Amino acid sequence: MKKQRGFTLLEIILALVIFASCAMMVVSTIPSRSGVDIFGQQLKALVDYGSDRAVMDGNIVGLVITTDKYQMVTLEDKNGERHWVPLSTGRINTKGDFPEEMHVSLSPQRLAATTDAEPQIVFLPDGEIGRFTLALQSYDKQHHFRVVSQGAAPVSVENDD
Repeated sequence: MKKQRGFTLLEIILALVIFASCAMMVVSTIPSRSGVDIFGQQLKALVDYGSDRAVMDGNIVGLVITTDKYQMVTLEDKNGERHWVPLSTGRINTKGDFPEEMHVSLSPQRLAATTDAEPQIVFLPDGEIGRFTLALQSYDKQHHFRVVSQGAAPVSVENDD
């Protein structure tokens, strides 16, 4: 009769410990997404949407940004006068509030006093976008995120982490 060969319990446990430590090293290298990062990605998607909407509608679309809110607007012509009115869509949220723990800055434009002001970021029907850098930073200064436009699509996203 031949003697059966196999793995001992000690060898199996040692292999599991090695696999677990490798998995922990891989997971620890994956950067965690902060609220600033997630919100920055949402704002980038909103900017992309504004640009696409301006091209599809053939109308000027704008984005008004205050210290605590944002809102997309469109230029409407009523009785020969042009006015900025809130952009309404069914599925996409075109206005909202910035989280309280987030500092917002916009350059070279200034932040608006209210969402009824003229938009700082303008999307033209030919696909052109106003140049801007929208910076988001957590108040603890641990997370930084920027949405940058060089005047045309695509809008880039920069993360300092």
